[in-house]
Amino acid sequence: MNQFLSRFVLCFIFSAVISSGLWAQDTPPAASNNSSAVTPQPSVTTPVVSSVVTSVDTTANETSTLKEVVVTANRVDVPLQDVTSSSTVITLTDLEQKQAGTVLDAIQSVPGVDIAQTGQPGETASVYIRGTNPEHTLVLFDGIPLNDPIGAPGSYDYLDGLSLDDVKQIEVIRGPQSTLWGSNAIGGVINIIPQSGPSPLGGSVLVEGGSYGTSHEAASAHGGDNGGYFNVDVSHFNTSGFPALEAQYGGTVNNGDDNNTASLGVGSNLTSNLQENILVRYSQSNTSIDADNENFVLGDDPDYFALQKQFMAASHTDWKLLDGSWEQILTASFADDNRLFNGVSNPYNTYFEQGNFDGQTAQINWQNNIRLAKEETVVVGIQGQQQWAISNDTNGYSDVTGSAFTSVVPETTVQTASVFIESQTSIEDNFFFNLGGRWDDHSQYGVHTTYQAGLAYVVPDLNTKLKANYGTGFLAPSLYQLYAPTYGNASLLPETSVGYDIEFEQPIGKDLTVGASYFDNDLTNLIQFVNIYSNVGQARSYGVESFVEFKGVKNLDIKGNYTYDNAQDLIANVPLLRRPQNKASGDVDYQLDAAGLGASLIYVGNSFDENFVTGSGNIVPLASYFLVNLRASYQVNSQVKLFARVDNLFNQYYEEAFGYTTPGLSVYGGTKVSF
Repeated sequence: MNQFLSRFVLCFIFSAVISSGLWAQDTPPAASNNSSAVTPQPSVTTPVVSSVVTSVDTTANETSTLKEVVVTANRVDVPLQDVTSSSTVITLTDLEQKQAGTVLDAIQSVPGVDIAQTGQPGETASVYIRGTNPEHTLVLFDGIPLNDPIGAPGSYDYLDGLSLDDVKQIEVIRGPQSTLWGSNAIGGVINIIPQSGPSPLGGSVLVEGGSYGTSHEAASAHGGDNGGYFNVDVSHFNTSGFPALEAQYGGTVNNGDDNNTASLGVGSNLTSNLQENILVRYSQSNTSIDADNENFVLGDDPDYFALQKQFMAASHTDWKLLDGSWEQILTASFADDNRLFNGVSNPYNTYFEQGNFDGQTAQINWQNNIRLAKEETVVVGIQGQQQWAISNDTNGYSDVTGSAFTSVVPETTVQTASVFIESQTSIEDNFFFNLGGRWDDHSQYGVHTTYQAGLAYVVPDLNTKLKANYGTGFLAPSLYQLYAPTYGNASLLPETSVGYDIEFEQPIGKDLTVGASYFDNDLTNLIQFVNIYSNVGQARSYGVESFVEFKGVKNLDIKGNYTYDNAQDLIANVPLLRRPQNKASGDVDYQLDAAGLGASLIYVGNSFDENFVTGSGNIVPLASYFLVNLRASYQVNSQVKLFARVDNLFNQYYEEAFGYTTPGLSVYGGTKVSF
């Protein structure tokens, strides 16, 4: 047994010995109404006061209530006013109101978040939080890490393939989060939370269709009580799409996408203080992709597809001891991300790709939430993670012999054993402080430590909330960067970061709230491709996020935000690619009895990208753009709801990535029947 497993097994045995002794002494607390509504993994929910509305969804499919006490970025239930991190929560009500179909749709207007997708639905999409790289964002599905260990940078680029049909909430946390979440959390964390918890027996059926030959069907069933529950969801999405590449680079064939998703969540109260929850989810997406030709003279191959299959599973055990003052949470999860390319050499596709990339992550986490006093809670945990990766890839990029080039990454693995601790202090309901640290023992890099501190103070009478956060982060290289033949570099060092932010939130009367934050991130040892992967990068991103929310008119909700982000490559002294300096968005929603009307406005300023036609290093500007989306819904009765939306109302031409097209004027409509 290697050193990693030895350490983890010893910690787990120590946990079991302590727990078994206390189990006999513990007097089980009375079961509460929400005791069985624990999700399979502690979730990260850190709302900004202005962007979260306490709400109850009255449809048959949703019985949970978003309360003022939430599970925060500190991984425990705390009052909303205790939150120090810069964060946004997107509730089920928000998702249904905006008629978002995927996670990528849902986060487009989040402050500090930029998106660059290479074409239509199903294509890869990069997410940049506060100017950091896509691999600096940790993506979780109910706590299950999704970042791909065989992906070149170790990011998760398929948020557009994550259906929302089984999702009740999304949390986006900005700033260094490595102390509690480890590697990949330099820029922030996105956690997608599925439906869970007891509810009356029922379900729903959704049918939607529209532009580009798009269809979407979904069905769900749910039920349960305080003894146990189940949630089952299935969905299918299909679109004929449009050419991903612009016509001048050979894009003439529509790039379609076909996506299927199924999920199952079950939970049971084994005793009054012991709960078990299990989540299983599988999705498969078959996407038409563009050929790769010299100078992109011919950019289409109608028979070239990428098949992505993703499986994830998690077990979550929640055990409350000492009348609830000690809560133990044991989670075990597994995620498998498999991508297959079916390219063959033909006149359209001279630089074809044919291969299989398989990355897997297994993780076990034992977390202890210890309430020492009303004012003081300590969170301490140990975590073990193992990643595997294997690939076998053949493509038409000729080697020195003139033959097709074959790249094989033999099965490789890396392990990390971690310990984290955070102290959370609340004094007189207006002063909040958290301080934490993490120790990671990486099988490739040895011991690495990170730390984080957050402070919030509510000024009496004025209700002004002042916040400040400081933290460090690190990112270990992906297995592909380390071990890929020809391009890999086993001598790579981890990337590191230091970041901080200061923020204020100010209610003005009962109807208006405003706020702003300043953030600053410094990143070193950035990994870039220069013949091979090397630590040659250094960057800084700093800027301002601001928001406003108005509710002064009955049934009218107005929200807006603006982000200024100056992200610079400090070595080349140029802006980082695909990060606009200016971005603003706004939402207006009005509910008139059974009818709902809404509009979203999104402005994205100028940015820069690399011209792939003329070669590496040729940086070109991407023009600013302004989008207007409209939506409407009508609740026919308690079971039937009609909805429709118009995206890109003015048929605005725009690019998120150089040379790749985006949707024009699009119209969609459908119905949802609940029972």
